[in-house]
Amino acid sequence: MFRIAVLAVLVLSTLLVAAPAGAPVQVSYVYSDSMEPTIGVGDGYVVVPAGDVESGDIVTFWSAARGDYTTHRVVGETPEGYLTRGDNNPVTDQRAGYPPVARDAIVGAVLTWNGDPVLLPGLGRAVRIARENVAVLIGALAAAGLLGARRDAPASDRPERARSVVYPLLVAGLLGTAAVVAFGGASHSETFLAVEDATATGSASTLAVGTAQTVSYAVGVADQPWATRVVHTTGLHAVETTRNATAVTATGTVRAPATPGPVPVEVAIRSYPAVLPQGTVARLDAIHPLLAAFACTALAFAPLFALVALVVDGGERLRASRSRLRRLLVEGFE
Repeated sequence: MFRIAVLAVLVLSTLLVAAPAGAPVQVSYVYSDSMEPTIGVGDGYVVVPAGDVESGDIVTFWSAARGDYTTHRVVGETPEGYLTRGDNNPVTDQRAGYPPVARDAIVGAVLTWNGDPVLLPGLGRAVRIARENVAVLIGALAAAGLLGARRDAPASDRPERARSVVYPLLVAGLLGTAAVVAFGGASHSETFLAVEDATATGSASTLAVGTAQTVSYAVGVADQPWATRVVHTTGLHAVETTRNATAVTATGTVRAPATPGPVPVEVAIRSYPAVLPQGTVARLDAIHPLLAAFACTALAFAPLFALVALVVDGGERLRASRSRLRRLLVEGFE
């Protein structure tokens, strides 16, 4: 049972915290339609070392202009860097105003088989469900580890075995949950182009330089009574938010600069365990998401730590007390 619990934790952690800049092989998934039909929304894929980058390769690279990692196809090369484009986009990223991609910005290539990317259908949905229920999953794994340790060990060693298994599992779960809460969440992003002539950009979203436009974005986030949601926006001004049972809608104004170029817009929502007042969570989040995530997660895990302490350490003290009493009685009659 312990081995199964550890394996489940490793698999869950790999799916939740995989990031393009980490280990040599990573798992990720797309949350936009820029690569359809090659990679659909929510489909997972495997990123491996890129090696020699050629036209036609699908690569993951850091985009400083977007402030995020992007997975697009290489469609050309210039002395300044690579030209990239999403398979579903009408123009290249560079035509949309982004600079060519330098080789050192490419962190890996999408694993392919017979020319097609190896996909993990529905991975995005699985990760989202796991994120929304990560505390429950960690609690179940901790309970499984506790039961396995107590069942497999001799009676005299059960408290120590349970302590050595469950406490590290709970600590790992707490830290992993805090990381998932801080860096996870749902988001929607779009890049507008500030242009002089909107007719030259195909179907890309455009704004005439120096103008503004009101937009609304609905981000799917289930209404959960145990979650406190904090909304962040980038590139939107005078933002107003509304909520319902399935989504958060942010409405604001996009302002194009006086010169042509990309205007990234994003609405991101982080859900924290509802153990602190909304205002307190928002202030902690403004300092740093990890601070808010750790504070909320630590309070959420506190009852589980107390329960395990009661079951493991409390049971050990009770058995020790009975043992001493029995020894005194026996010695008293000898």
